Amino acid sequence: MASSSSSGLTFKLHPLVIVNISDHYTRVKSQLNLPPSLTSTSSAATSNNNNNNSNGGENNQQPPPRVYGCVIGVQRGRTVEIFNSFELIYDPSTRSLDRSFLEKKQELYKKVFPHFYVLGWYSTGSDAQESDMHFHKALMDINESPLYVLLNPAINPAQKDLPVTIYESGM
Repeated sequence: MASSSSSGLTFKLHPLVIVNISDHYTRVKSQLNLPPSLTSTSSAATSNNNNNNSNGGENNQQPPPRVYGCVIGVQRGRTVEIFNSFELIYDPSTRSLDRSFLEKKQELYKKVFPHFYVLGWYSTGSDAQESDMHFHKALMDINESPLYVLLNPAINPAQKDLPVTIYESGM
């Protein structure tokens, strides 16, 4: 998928990135929907969601989870090519990013793909949110102008385009 922006940059988003984000979202969502008997040993976030779903029904009305990660690739001139992505550990309640995890993932990717750089980050949802700025600012020491890739996991049969939006940082 390639598209242009108002800044004159051309973005090339490889399918692997979309698959990775979708997989990340699907895994987190399925973990949150496990029956309470199976989640007693799960993380605190999962058990908190189970407490909210104490009616035992299949139709929990919780908002869909948001997942976060980095997108990596290269920029050659006015073309930005996003090749891959990896998950990040982010706690929205404390607005903290696990920096040691991020640094370890960067180090591992640099060994295999020495020319790839962290271009920005991704999340899932229907729209960018005010709270996303905390995550965005947390990555600005790695990339002073990070991209934001937003994947909308909601299925809309009428929509013909992929539900992906790439936001550029304002200068």
